[in-house]
Amino acid sequence: MKQRWLVVVVGLPALLAVLLACPAWATMIVVCGIAGIAAYELLHTAGENVPANFYWGLVTTVVMQEIWLFKEEMSGTYDLPISTVTIFRWILVMMAFLFAVISYGKEKPFTFHDVAVSIVGGIVFPAMYSCIFLLRMDENFGKLYVLAPFCVAFVGDALSMYFGMWFGKRKMAPHVSPHKTWAGAIGGPIGSALALVLLGVVGKAWLGYAPNYLMLILVGVVANIFGQLGDLSMSLVKREAGIKDYSHLFLTHGGMLDRFDSTLFIAPVVWAAVCGGLL
Repeated sequence: MKQRWLVVVVGLPALLAVLLACPAWATMIVVCGIAGIAAYELLHTAGENVPANFYWGLVTTVVMQEIWLFKEEMSGTYDLPISTVTIFRWILVMMAFLFAVISYGKEKPFTFHDVAVSIVGGIVFPAMYSCIFLLRMDENFGKLYVLAPFCVAFVGDALSMYFGMWFGKRKMAPHVSPHKTWAGAIGGPIGSALALVLLGVVGKAWLGYAPNYLMLILVGVVANIFGQLGDLSMSLVKREAGIKDYSHLFLTHGGMLDRFDSTLFIAPVVWAAVCGGLL
């Protein structure tokens, strides 16, 4: 229990300091760390026969995707006729299939399963996590928007847990996540909607933000539903691998994917809402 509180007391203020007190590039660096470690954890957990040098190639590709996406978004131009990020993604896919072809027929081949896991961790993860720093880059309300995915995730998870404790009887997906209940699944969207409404109130007083409370409630509910899918999806990978946590990076809180699994699915929803003018 002391370790859990240590992570919260140290980690939360540090995260808030980066998101709110530092320039947008600092948020990009944090996202590089989250996406890179998450990709490594997924490959380590779900991969079958992945050579050690491939891990570092994948993590490097993930980090370079985030850096160049940030650079291109800041400048508003591409260094090449197409986005450099697209090139990095193409390189990763080609690298994965090359490993598969070269190792086929050997004692421990790099299977198509490994190729698929590499594409999810090396392309899908950074694309989804990058929405966090894209939210921070908004010129007017970046400091407000970047908090939204975390508010949706953390408050939604908290109320989901309490609803499950108070009213939970029917299991939601017992073979994937034994502790999740339908009551908790209802409490989560309520908590996320309330969190975004409160964030709107704070934004109005802090930055002059003009909140549309109905849209905040709607986005909170929808984003939380996707977040629950993210939570269950990453739990499914752990169940198939027969492990409890992806790593012990955050001590008893588990690894990066244990802490930022729902945020992975929530951030793109919030970013789409901001781009669509809903928030």
